[in-house]
Amino acid sequence: MRISLLCIGKTDDKEITSLIHYYLNRLPKHWNFEITEIPDVKNAKNLSPELLKKRKQSCF
Repeated sequence: MRISLLCIGKTDDKEITSLIHYYLNRLPKHWNFEITEIPDVKNAKNLSPELLKKRKQSCF
């Protein structure tokens, strides 16, 4: 089985990080698990909707 966790932006929350590691250890070893972090758009609230869409598309 393959599991992908897609995260938008990084988290500094230690509880979330510890929960991810906890559940990683509980998964069977033959399952493929990957974490992909997509960078968050900086200063998003000051951008127009069209410009925000363009910046989000350039992240992919």
